[in-house]
Amino acid sequence: MPLVEPAPVEAEGGADDEIGNGEEDAAEPPMTTEPSVEVVVEEVPDEAVEEETVEYSTVRFVSQNILHGVGCSLESDSCAVTERVALFMDQLGAAGCPELVSVQEANQRIVGLVEAEVGGCGYEIVWDDDPGLDREVVLTTLDVVGAQRRVLADRFRSAYLVRVASPIGVVDFLTTHLASGSDDRACNVELCPPPCDPAGSLRTCQARQVLEFAREAAVPGGVTVVGGDLNDIAGSPTLAVFGEAGFVDSHLAAGHPECDTATGAGCTAGRDDATLDDMADPTSLQHRRIDYLLYSAPGRDCAVAGGTGLFNAEPAPGELAFPSDHTGVALALACDEAGVDPTAADLALPDHREQPAGPEGQPVDAVTAQAITAAFEVFFDGSITDVETRIDQIEDFVGMREAARLTFESSGDTGAAVRGRVDSISRTSSTTAEVAYSILLNDQVIFDGRIGEAVLAEGRWLVSRATFCDLVALSPAASEIDACLNRA
Repeated sequence: MPLVEPAPVEAEGGADDEIGNGEEDAAEPPMTTEPSVEVVVEEVPDEAVEEETVEYSTVRFVSQNILHGVGCSLESDSCAVTERVALFMDQLGAAGCPELVSVQEANQRIVGLVEAEVGGCGYEIVWDDDPGLDREVVLTTLDVVGAQRRVLADRFRSAYLVRVASPIGVVDFLTTHLASGSDDRACNVELCPPPCDPAGSLRTCQARQVLEFAREAAVPGGVTVVGGDLNDIAGSPTLAVFGEAGFVDSHLAAGHPECDTATGAGCTAGRDDATLDDMADPTSLQHRRIDYLLYSAPGRDCAVAGGTGLFNAEPAPGELAFPSDHTGVALALACDEAGVDPTAADLALPDHREQPAGPEGQPVDAVTAQAITAAFEVFFDGSITDVETRIDQIEDFVGMREAARLTFESSGDTGAAVRGRVDSISRTSSTTAEVAYSILLNDQVIFDGRIGEAVLAEGRWLVSRATFCDLVALSPAASEIDACLNRA
């Protein structure tokens, strides 16, 4: 900035009095009321001072619900899951191997298929060997600092956070798959603990838990990206949880219009997920936008860059047009280069221990444990064709038998592969016991650590009404069953 020469200071006195006029005078120098002021002018270089240049870097993200295919027929091999995973991995390679990729509806088999295809991009697979059917996995070319999974309300869904060191500093990539229409339902105090609103929905509760996870893990100067199948549309209470917390919807930030249900433009879901028909049809359309990449970077200068929007919207040539019933989403995030040291010890993820799933109470004797285990296993066993045998394992109440028939019948062919596993039992009274149990589908855990109850009635241990009604809420026929609405 050029310096300005200050004006001379004028002395008090007559107009003829001057300071420093340089003339010789034999008489005594004139008196002044202020001392002389010497003006010093600092020389300034002619060239302008250059402003400091801010460097920016970009990291690319992709999120894809890959479809585990459990609802597909057995002969279809989970709707050609091997070929679909291979197509998706080819698409990542063609896109230049985005640095961070999240996959929902992953499981041990799908992770194995991904491992066979990572050679082209050299991805590291970040995975915790979770045995669940519907879980999240992250692929990355960046240095991994840490990873942590948290099980969400109702213990069917989870969120997986992977922290990496990147050109834009520390990035927390948090991927999740929130409750769908099949398991979303009204909350209550037991189902939706804080920070959830017990008067809200399960899906919104899970969104609040994901946000809490992100906040607890966040580091100053870091970037957080939440990606996944949130199973809800823009403007919904679920998306409002993130919007109110300052997260940016990258699709809209890139200037893309909202999903057009008539043309399928900008939409990510809607294709059939039980057959390959739509995934093989290049003309099949989506009609909802429920997959997102949302970002938050407090105190940072970040913006979306080119390449943000839908990832694999155009059909691929060949027999398989799309790798999933969902369309993937992409984000190119450009940020000022951060001064965060990605090797600092305090960047380790905070410790978090899940609450124990086992019930609290007194141990049970071997005979009681065997009777309770048998009741739960028979009740859940979808291979038992005699429905009355399964119904006989439930505590009786008005409307129970019809409700049970509707529940079992609505499960269709998939229900035949369902089993129950009792993990622990604890006596809570002379006639009740708490039961920790898991639900399996094709020998894979889909619900684990659930707490139910067994009751002793007329000398037999049975699955309690409360436990049965909790499971009815997950049934496709739940809207047709009113026997559980008012529990006595």
